Amino acid sequence: MKCINIMNFVRYIDERMDCDSVEYQFESTEMELDLCNEYGYENTFLLQYDAVISERYQKLFAEKATEKTELGLWYEIVKPLCDAVGLPYRSELGYQWDWHINPGFSMAYTPRERELLIDEAMRKFKEVFGYYPKTVASWLMDSHTIAYLADHYDISAFANCRDQVNTDAYTLIGGYFNQGYFPARKNMFSPAQTAEERVNVPMLRLLGPCPVHNYENKKYMQSFERNRVTPCTLEPIWHTGKDRDAVRWFFRTYFENEDLGFSYAQLGQENSFGWKKFMPGLRMQFEELAELKDVRIEKMSKTGEAFKKMYGTKTPATAVVALDNWDGEDVQSVYYDCENYMANIIRHEDRVSIRAFFLFDERYAERYLEDVCTTFDAVYDNLPLMNTQNWTDKTDRTCGIILDTEGSEFSAEKRGEGELTVRWGDKWVNFCEDAVCVCAPRLIFRPGKPDTEIRREDNTLYYNHRGFAYALRIENAAVADGDAGEFIITPVGESCILRPTRL
Repeated sequence: MKCINIMNFVRYIDERMDCDSVEYQFESTEMELDLCNEYGYENTFLLQYDAVISERYQKLFAEKATEKTELGLWYEIVKPLCDAVGLPYRSELGYQWDWHINPGFSMAYTPRERELLIDEAMRKFKEVFGYYPKTVASWLMDSHTIAYLADHYDISAFANCRDQVNTDAYTLIGGYFNQGYFPARKNMFSPAQTAEERVNVPMLRLLGPCPVHNYENKKYMQSFERNRVTPCTLEPIWHTGKDRDAVRWFFRTYFENEDLGFSYAQLGQENSFGWKKFMPGLRMQFEELAELKDVRIEKMSKTGEAFKKMYGTKTPATAVVALDNWDGEDVQSVYYDCENYMANIIRHEDRVSIRAFFLFDERYAERYLEDVCTTFDAVYDNLPLMNTQNWTDKTDRTCGIILDTEGSEFSAEKRGEGELTVRWGDKWVNFCEDAVCVCAPRLIFRPGKPDTEIRREDNTLYYNHRGFAYALRIENAAVADGDAGEFIITPVGESCILRPTRL
């Protein structure tokens, strides 16, 4: 199943702008809707509460939206929503909408307040449009809100932001890369492993992140001009989203390379950026969509419903495979995700390594499950086994789980159900749902300066991250201490096994 959602989300006002933001954002939304109608693609518009209550937006969608347009809820907290339930809106800037976590996102409120806010948002949406929304998305929603929505409303799809570090005050790191998963009740950023802890609504990842540069951002860009390209997503406001060759690379990478059965991308742009900046890129992307084969362009709710029909309630194993690189640098990158872990193997020139490796555990609770976030920023993460993004500086490429320093170009292919094999020369890595098998003469586990406690006992690495214990068991290998906190792993026989382990 290969799916694209054209999703544009709608804010009524953005007081950061030095123009009439209400008018400019309305024009941008109208032009996005006109473009969808012109090309005839199914699409989704998600409306923030202040847009839901706006008679002008109500009239726009009543007059121009066709049966191919889905309306849903973009869930950021705005002053009119707080006013409706009698809660203070604590914007230090005095804004009606404030992009900071406190007060603009659900984790800035108590669990009971979160329920009041979501009930009002859903009530008003139904009052205006005659039905409850099937799709609810945000850059961030706390886990209590996700579970409450799933339990009390007939939701088909959730969506949250791509992984990023300290962008717009939102940090998400170590998540299920791009595709979709069934979130855990205690941590919406982690797939669940059991029915008891599972939210039975899929969570999709937004923005179409680059599988080469999204993690570590500029580290594998060489030239000065390319270093200015950030972020690397399909958003038509950025270089990669408005450059035709880069967009073709994204589509080829997502939809032509191995994906283990499901691949996904979200197109579109929030109206706050303004049509003058993003419409040329968005129109170009619509032109390129016409060239895609066997890719479903559909409403977000349809993708969520199809995902659940295809997988039941078990998060699938999926892959994103980049065998070349849109900016021409000699880098390859493959992501593997399943309900138990995510891993990213990268080849830069002659060096092959695993740079990102995170364990998923439904028991690892988010920071704001019961507590109120009182700061302007928020962090969502999973349990790091290797995290070069945070454990090294922006230029250090020497860390990771180093598999080869004389590596050649690799390929990736499906080996069995839920299994992906990456090969280069006579060496390979096989990802399956419970472990990673590595065929290489020697592995060097070089963490750099981890913000997580790591200690070795025999062939097991024990971790402690924010007081949560877990392990990486190394099988069919001899493990020894090396220099500067690194570990040398020598397979006994052809290959060894790296097994992420919950304790």
